[in-house]
Amino acid sequence: MLAPRRFLATSGTAALAAAMGFAVPARAAPTISTRIPCVASLGLNGVMTLPLVGSGFSPNSLVRIRTSTRSKPAPKDLTAVRADASGSFRSNVAPPAFNSDDTLQESFNLLATDPANPTSTATAKFRQVRFGFDADPSTGRPSRRVTYTARGFLPGRTVYAHFRFGGKTRRNVKIGAATSPCGIVAKKMRLLPTKTRFGRWTVYMDQSPTYSKTTLLQAKGTLFIRRTLRRRG
Repeated sequence: MLAPRRFLATSGTAALAAAMGFAVPARAAPTISTRIPCVASLGLNGVMTLPLVGSGFSPNSLVRIRTSTRSKPAPKDLTAVRADASGSFRSNVAPPAFNSDDTLQESFNLLATDPANPTSTATAKFRQVRFGFDADPSTGRPSRRVTYTARGFLPGRTVYAHFRFGGKTRRNVKIGAATSPCGIVAKKMRLLPTKTRFGRWTVYMDQSPTYSKTTLLQAKGTLFIRRTLRRRG
């Protein structure tokens, strides 16, 4: 007569591994990064220019993403990203707001928290630059020497300025190659580096040698050139 066999019912991989005498590997610590060292803020709400990559979170969890800065260390909610079955995610989200309207560059702390384990937070840092350009000083005679600075363009590629008046391009100016990590380049030249015409000028900066209204990554500014009366001594 056969003796009855006894079976031990276990649930989950961890219990099975323990019953068989194997060590259970610990889950890797969660990580978060931005994939690029400097993010360009286009100044448009909802534009997804901040690329995020995360791993090591609970499967299918909704990971809480927050940011902080040195001047404002209290974390602020940015968004939430859904992890996949492996606990990883790749997503583009809208970047955080600058602490001031006058800020052109800022360093941010990035914090990602696993909702299944709120004490487990992945951290990283990234820089953000305000996309666009300016002239310093921004007023004066057309012949005045000023410094034009472009920010937030693709590093390693040349930036061009297109000076347009009356619906026509009057001059294209090569500013220079945008430098890493934030795509910044500057050039000293005349406030209006072409023949003077009085009235409203539109200045475009992009990375195309000639102006086209279909260029995607393009900054726009305005110059007003007015006649001035000379004072008699």
